[in-house]
Amino acid sequence: MISGNQPSMHQTQPGTVRGDSDPKAGTAAAVPILVLKGLDKRFGATHALKHVDLTFEAGEIHAIVGENGAGKSTLIKLLTGVYPRSGGEVFWEGKPVALATPHEAIELGINAVHQEVVLCPHLSVAANLFLGDEKVRYGLLQHGAMVREAQKILNGIGFQLPAGALLSTLTIGQQQLVATARATTRGTRFLIFDEPTAYLTRQEAAQLFALIRRLKTQGVTIVYISHRLEEVFLLADRVSILRDGHLVSTQRVAETNEEKLIAGMIARAIEQIHYKETIPFGAEILRTENLTGKGFEDVSVRVRAGEVIGLYGLIGAGRSEFVQSLFGRYPKIGGQIFWKGRPVDIRREKDAISLGIALVPESRRDQGLCLNLGVGLNLNLPIYKRLTKGVVINPLAEAAAADRQIRDVQIKTASRDALASSLSGGNQQKIVIGKWLNHGAQLFIFDEPTVGVDVGTKAEIYKLFAKLLKAGAGIILISSYLPEVYDLSDTLHVFRRGRLVASHDSNRTAEKVLHERILTEAIGV
Repeated sequence: MISGNQPSMHQTQPGTVRGDSDPKAGTAAAVPILVLKGLDKRFGATHALKHVDLTFEAGEIHAIVGENGAGKSTLIKLLTGVYPRSGGEVFWEGKPVALATPHEAIELGINAVHQEVVLCPHLSVAANLFLGDEKVRYGLLQHGAMVREAQKILNGIGFQLPAGALLSTLTIGQQQLVATARATTRGTRFLIFDEPTAYLTRQEAAQLFALIRRLKTQGVTIVYISHRLEEVFLLADRVSILRDGHLVSTQRVAETNEEKLIAGMIARAIEQIHYKETIPFGAEILRTENLTGKGFEDVSVRVRAGEVIGLYGLIGAGRSEFVQSLFGRYPKIGGQIFWKGRPVDIRREKDAISLGIALVPESRRDQGLCLNLGVGLNLNLPIYKRLTKGVVINPLAEAAAADRQIRDVQIKTASRDALASSLSGGNQQKIVIGKWLNHGAQLFIFDEPTVGVDVGTKAEIYKLFAKLLKAGAGIILISSYLPEVYDLSDTLHVFRRGRLVASHDSNRTAEKVLHERILTEAIGV
């Protein structure tokens, strides 16, 4: 909520930050805006953040990198007042502060844009922007005035979004931009971004980067957390590495490189980030002929055992809609699906699962996990019929199946009973993958499988792909991150406006030229 003594949204111009008109603002730059001394956080026996000393300068872009579980999320929640600290001191412009509540953080001008959008999907974009500071006249909500003012704000910061649309009708990436717009119009002086481009298209990411650079020129301090290291080098002035709750180092971006950052993050070498083995293809698993459905039309592809088929395109290009139809979530309108050479009719998810099709969805928290259930329960969800005799679940078989997947997929969890919500994003993704390994599927559809996971976990997921392919499975891989889908795919299909517009096989040369060509095919320019 926005406090009463803050400027209301309709009084705040797009991109305006508190302190712009302060005559002392010029001298304040000499004092760091935020200093952490011995910051410490424990959760029972778990020591999540260990005596961190860190300084943030006014008007800098400060990147923070580290593996999942390194302490980044804990740091965000400490800085935004969600968690109380267990020890250490925090100084805001040279003065000690408690940061004991989110309200106190917002009062100071500290805001965060989280990886998972925390807004109201049933309200309009404008209503979300003005949430807590609504325009009211004579006791009535002035929604039309809010929409007009919100559209001016969105246009002013360079976001091409409809202020009057329901938030739920927007893509995840567009919702992320709405959350960003809301954060930048709350008197923000210190803004934290957590994996901000995970769901953004290239155009949306460019809009975001332009806003970040503009905020920097206005003196806003940006904390930028991302697993995409190329973005760190594109935007940041300094970068800090967290590992196992410790601060490893802070250095100027111009004085380091990607290899050094990775070495500091994982304390071990990764021979190949985009791990890919050459595996001979087997028999055809799935084929579509002119398949047409909600959001796509006339798509013909083939997947063989041991093969990775990549689908690339902008968000909304039809990639996800196509695989949702294969999985039975949306019925096909035309065309045909063949499974191992014979025509099949997939009307429901149950039909797809019984054939041996598994979907690891784009939004793991909303579509792939039961966050309020334990790790073991999530892993065993597709196979409880197998673990049940009559109406009684065999507890030994249940525990063994869960423990096997925790071990094989290398899920970092205190126990199989720990809630899925308590795990890092990378380990949550491993649960979603692990439950389908338990099921024994033959065709795995991965929709943005590495969003929000660190380089070490990515390498583990890629090695898991190789394990599946060696066992005779096929993979359909959707990724908005072109280097990933380019490197991993045996055949890369490009989608645009619901149609498959180009295909590229694994015998590719002139990588840079082909990257540009694929982008052109996806954008349609």
